[in-house]
Amino acid sequence: MKDTYAVKVLFVLWLLVFALFSRGHAEELGESVCLPSHWPSAVSDLQVDPDLLQGELPNGFRYVLKQNQEPKNRVAVFLFIKAGSLHEKEEQRGLAHFLEHMMFKGTENYPAGSLVEYFQSIGMSFGGDVNAHTAFDETVYNLFLPNGSEKELKNGFAVMADYARRAKLEEEQIKSERGVILAEKRARDSASYRAQVASMEFAFRGTRLAERMVIGIESTLQQADRQRLKAFYDSWYRPDNMILVVVGAMDKIMAESLIKKQFSQLSAPDAKPDCPRFGTLQHKGLEAFYHYEPELGKTNVSIETLWDQVLKNDSLQLQREDIVRLMGTLIMGYRLQRLQEENNSPFSRAAYNDGDIVNRIGYGSISAQTESGKWLESLILLDKTLRQALQYGFTEEEVKRAGKELSADLDARALTEKSEDSRKIGEKILMHLGSYRVYQSAQQQKDLYSPIVDGLSVDEINKEFRAVWSRDSRLLSVAGDAR
Repeated sequence: MKDTYAVKVLFVLWLLVFALFSRGHAEELGESVCLPSHWPSAVSDLQVDPDLLQGELPNGFRYVLKQNQEPKNRVAVFLFIKAGSLHEKEEQRGLAHFLEHMMFKGTENYPAGSLVEYFQSIGMSFGGDVNAHTAFDETVYNLFLPNGSEKELKNGFAVMADYARRAKLEEEQIKSERGVILAEKRARDSASYRAQVASMEFAFRGTRLAERMVIGIESTLQQADRQRLKAFYDSWYRPDNMILVVVGAMDKIMAESLIKKQFSQLSAPDAKPDCPRFGTLQHKGLEAFYHYEPELGKTNVSIETLWDQVLKNDSLQLQREDIVRLMGTLIMGYRLQRLQEENNSPFSRAAYNDGDIVNRIGYGSISAQTESGKWLESLILLDKTLRQALQYGFTEEEVKRAGKELSADLDARALTEKSEDSRKIGEKILMHLGSYRVYQSAQQQKDLYSPIVDGLSVDEINKEFRAVWSRDSRLLSVAGDAR
């Protein structure tokens, strides 16, 4: 991402509007890492985008369809599996990602090697990182079809249905792919990755997030075989744990009919897996984290607050709370940008963010990147900036500036909605589903949230900002090449 503050502002707004991190359904979810099987709009006062066609098959398989004309004739197809590394048992660490690779190594209708030819026929590159991804709480497969004809949709849905329940998981292919995954694990072992892992293990200890890096552990990867992979496959690749998202130039009624034919026949073992408990944070009070990584070539410092997140259904009130916090985030960004641009600034970049992670951990963070010899000076300046905001609050002028920026962005999104790329729309729908938020059109967002932005007071924004930092939690972090 570029270092300009304008890009940072848009990124933060994007996190709000499209809900990368979110709250879930408190009564049903509890402390588990699973999401409920009903639509977010079913338990919300927010109305879903009226252009979406949502449906569910008797076996629990769900789908979302949306017509869109950009780019012309193209159709984006995503298969969303509501499971990732957080759903792995101790002896399965790394199998969610391993399994993703195996989908391209042979299915019932696409023997090993044949998918490459199919991808080339529709103009796609081949590779796990191109055609799929595994995260902490999800696995997603994607296709980008050259048009929305019955033939292309039928072929694309057939591939997705094979991913869903028809993987062969042949021992020979597992052994072959093991080398690829171990090589990927070695390639990930960079200075920045080691620093990230060490930081997560310290800050998130007590939760599964500290113990479930997506790439897994070598001992598990070495022992992975058909039996182990199939156990995870049968547990989580279930029709009632999947959602197909299709966006592009297509006939929605025809697409729905093809989905029913292709996916209604899918089934899984009757016994459903127990949803793992996420755990609770052990971090309380004031703690310091230090990690020396000379190869990083820089030092990152931060002050953070962390807490176990209380889950809530999506609602207009929840969106309002997010907007109030976003206003504070933008204002802190303005202040840090000014400090960064000063000639004697100790840091080269700085940022402020708050939100929540994988639906379970709330956080506030003020951070900076600096030279090794300036880590203390940078940390002191961050502390001073945070304390000033907490003690004296924000000004009317700062609130007006942030409000204008948010309103302008809502207006721009509504104006350019018709020209948005189908792939990006599909990814946003996925983010909403994964975070249990209601997907709305840009016009709906403008109509709902512009009046909220215009009516916010300085006192309300200050109160919400202070609430983020009111917990018994301070984590001081220094990671990088500073001795």
